[in-house]
Amino acid sequence: MATIHVLDETTINKIAAGEVVERPASVIKELIENSIDASATNIEIEIGEGGVAYMRITDNGIGMTEEDARLAILRHATSKIQQVEDLFDIASLGFRGEALASIASVSHFSLTTRKADSDLGTRITVDGGTFTDCIPYGAAPGTTIEIKDLFYNTPARRKFLKTERTEASKIQDIVGKLALSNPHISFKLIIDDRVAIITPGNGDISDTVAALYGYKTKDDIFTVAYESDSIYIDGVVSKPTLLKSTRIWQTIIVNNRVISDKTIMKAIDNAYHALLPKNGHPLVVLNITVPARMVDINVHPRKSEVKFSDDKIIFKAVYHGILNALNNPLHERYERESSSYMTGTVANISDKYGNDIASNSNRDIKNFSSDSTSLAGNTTYDSYQAPTVVHDSMQSAEHIATAIDYDKVFGGRRTKGYEVMRGETSQFVENLKTKGYTPPAPKATYEQSSFVDKSFEAVPTAYTSYTSEDVEKFKSLSHDIRNEEIEDRTIQNSGFLPMGQVASCYILAKKGDDLYIIDQHAAHERVRYDKLCKSSESIPMQSILVPQYSEATDDEMNLVEEERETLLDLGFDVELGGPAKIKLVGAPVDLVESKAFEILQYIFSYLHDHQQPTKAQLRHEMLAYASCRGAIKAGHNLNMYQMTTLIEDLFSTEKPYVCPHGRPTIIKFTPDELGKLFLRS
Repeated sequence: MATIHVLDETTINKIAAGEVVERPASVIKELIENSIDASATNIEIEIGEGGVAYMRITDNGIGMTEEDARLAILRHATSKIQQVEDLFDIASLGFRGEALASIASVSHFSLTTRKADSDLGTRITVDGGTFTDCIPYGAAPGTTIEIKDLFYNTPARRKFLKTERTEASKIQDIVGKLALSNPHISFKLIIDDRVAIITPGNGDISDTVAALYGYKTKDDIFTVAYESDSIYIDGVVSKPTLLKSTRIWQTIIVNNRVISDKTIMKAIDNAYHALLPKNGHPLVVLNITVPARMVDINVHPRKSEVKFSDDKIIFKAVYHGILNALNNPLHERYERESSSYMTGTVANISDKYGNDIASNSNRDIKNFSSDSTSLAGNTTYDSYQAPTVVHDSMQSAEHIATAIDYDKVFGGRRTKGYEVMRGETSQFVENLKTKGYTPPAPKATYEQSSFVDKSFEAVPTAYTSYTSEDVEKFKSLSHDIRNEEIEDRTIQNSGFLPMGQVASCYILAKKGDDLYIIDQHAAHERVRYDKLCKSSESIPMQSILVPQYSEATDDEMNLVEEERETLLDLGFDVELGGPAKIKLVGAPVDLVESKAFEILQYIFSYLHDHQQPTKAQLRHEMLAYASCRGAIKAGHNLNMYQMTTLIEDLFSTEKPYVCPHGRPTIIKFTPDELGKLFLRS
C-alpha cells in the first residue's frame, strides 16, 4: 500500500486557509480588497465579538452573475489573471483566487451578489468548505459576504486568537490603513453595534487622516508630492511634534497595496533623524507608485511584503520626498508662516518648529554618518552630539542626501569607530550653556536616589562639522576599549586623575601616561543601570495616592489587559480607566511620578515591536531606558569631586566600557597615539 497519497479538497483548503486566514483581520483584509477590485465606492464592515462570531462586508461594486459567484468560491478561481505573464503586471489587489475558498473552509459562509443590470441577485452558502445552496435572491447591486463562527471546525487555530478587544483592534487597524490607501472610497466600520470608523471617501487624503486620527491632525500635517526615476510619491507627513511611541500611525502603500518594508521605514527614519525624540514616530502616509516591473508583490501569502528590483532608488525617492514636504514653503495651510521658512535645509524645519522640537528632544541621537553616510573621500559630514534646534551651520538637506552610501544602508556592515569632533571649543561650550544651573557644593555627589533623576535638566546642544579624513585619521588612532586585550580590561578604579570637562559633556582624565575621554552621560547611565539591576527580580512597587490617568490607543489598552502580570513584575499596576484611557495605580519605588507614563509608553512600544519578549529582556529594556532618562546629560557641569566619584563608580560596575545600550563610555589614547596625531616621529 502506498504511503504517499493525494489530499482531499477540503483538507487542501484548510491548509491553504492557514496561510491566508491567520485571524479575523486577515479575512477582513482579503474581502475589502475584493471589494476594491470590484470598483466599490462604499464599503461597510460590521463585526461582532472580535470578528470570531460574526463578520459582514457589504459593497456597492459591480457584483457577479450566478455563474461567476459559483466559480468565485472555488480554489484558484480568479478574474484577475489568466496566464503566468500576467504576474509581472498585476494591477489588482487580489490575484491568487484563494481567499474565498480558504475563508469558506473554516467558517459558515454566505455570499450575496447582484449586478446592476440584473433583476435578481444570487445567494450562495458554504459550511466548512462544503457547498450547501445557491438560490436567486433579492439584493441591492454589489456584494455582501457574511462569515459566522470563524475557525469553528479548526479549534486548534481558534485557541491561538487573542482577546475580543485585541482582534477588533487589529481589524480597526487594517480598515484604517485600507481607507488611507483608498481615500476615494467611503469606509464604515461597526464594532459590536458601535461605529468605530467612518471616512468621507472624497479623495482627499488629509480628510481621511483627520477622520481616522482626529481632526486636529489636519493642522499638523504636510502634503507629499514627489517624482523621481518613474517613481511617484504622494501622501502626508506630520510635524515632528505629532508623534506616537510606535509606528501605528505610519502607513506605506505601494501601487495601492498596504505593505510593510524595512527599506522605506529606514528612509522615513533618516529623513526625520535630526528632529525626533527617542522612540518617537511621526504620522506618515505614503502612497508610492512604481512601474510594475520594479516590484514583485507575489512574495508573501498575505501580500504584506514586496520586493523591489532596486532598493536604493526607492530609498532615495522616499527620503527626498519627505524632506521636500517638510521644507516646502508653499503649503496652503501655512502660507501665513511661510516667511519663517528658508528652503533647502533641515535647519529651516527646526527653526520653524522652535521649542516644539527642543521640548521633545531630550535624548541622544545616533550620528547620522554612522548609520547612513559613506566615509570615503573628503566629503564634509554634519554630526549631532544631542538633539536641539539646529542653526545656520547646518548643511542643506540635498547635500546631506548626496553623501548617503546606499550600499551601506542596505546590508554593508556598519562602520565602527569613534568620531572625534573639532571646532572652536569656546563656541562649542557657548552653545551648551545650562539654563540657570548652579553647581552643587564640592561635597555633593552627582548621584540621585530616585528611579529617574530629577536634578539634571537637559540643555540646548552644539553642532559641529568634520570631514571623512578626520574620521579615518582619528578612527585609526582611537581604541575601542571593548576590544582591548584582557590585561587592559582590568583597569583599576583607582589612579584616575580627572583634568576637566570638554563641552560640559566629556570628562578628560589621565592614568599614568594614558589619556582617557569619558562620556559622562553614558558613564552615569551604566552606573545607574547596575544599581537598578541589584534590586529583586520583580521590581518593588508602591501605590500612588492619587491614581494617574492618560489617554491610550486601542493597542495600548489591549496590552494593559493581556500583559497585566508582566507589567506588575516591572513595578507598574495599570488598569483600564474608561474609554481610550488607562489608569496608573502603582509604580516602581523611587520612580518620579511625572516620568511613569513616559517609561510605560516605552514598555508598550517594546511589547508592540517584539513578539513575546522574555521577562529578562523586558526588565533590561525598562531599566536601560530608565537609566538613560535619569542620567546626567550633555551640558551639565561637574566639579572635580563629582568627576572623580563618577569614574570610581563606573569602574565598580560589571561592564564599565559600554552603556546598557551598547555605546562606548570611554576612549583611550596612549602617548604613541597622541604623538601620531601631532606627526611626531
